[in-house]
Amino acid sequence: MISKTRISLLILLTFFCLAFQDVPKLKKTKLSDRISVSLPEDFHAMTDDEIAAKYFVARKPAASYSSSDRIADFTLNVTNTPARPQDLALLRNFLKSGIQGNYTKVEYLQDGMVKIGEREFIALEFTAEIRDDDPNSANRGVTRQYSYLLYTPIQGKLNVLAFNCPAQVRSRWQPVAKAVMETVRVSKAEK
Repeated sequence: MISKTRISLLILLTFFCLAFQDVPKLKKTKLSDRISVSLPEDFHAMTDDEIAAKYFVARKPAASYSSSDRIADFTLNVTNTPARPQDLALLRNFLKSGIQGNYTKVEYLQDGMVKIGEREFIALEFTAEIRDDDPNSANRGVTRQYSYLLYTPIQGKLNVLAFNCPAQVRSRWQPVAKAVMETVRVSKAEK
């Protein structure tokens, strides 16, 4: 008969292995004058053509990086949305509403405030799907995505740090996304 101690150790070992699975070596990367993050060593800065092909946005991200296989991406967007630290709790519901409006279905994995370093962030981690039923669309069908977003105000504007990948490879990239987001640092100096 297996003792409770051995079962507890086996459970602890399993949890430890799952918690630290396959997180590649991270390299500190300066995203802007105020923001740095450690990204996997194989991530590279995306070219304008890569950004245009992957993101259909009028305004290019302030920084954008992709894995060597171009499956996972990390971006920094500086929005025109005015924001102050005391606005974060109110902004959270507004941001969630915007996310839910962009997708057919959203399942939140994390929804709240987190402190990383000495700074508060809104953290929204979710899987989402968008259904395109237009028979004339080249993207017809269901697209599923995993996203981990951090929001914080810097110099009066809302900044968005985003880690994205297809939902089908979430098990591979979710531990990496969490490790990356824990390394986000924002300098205090106003420039």
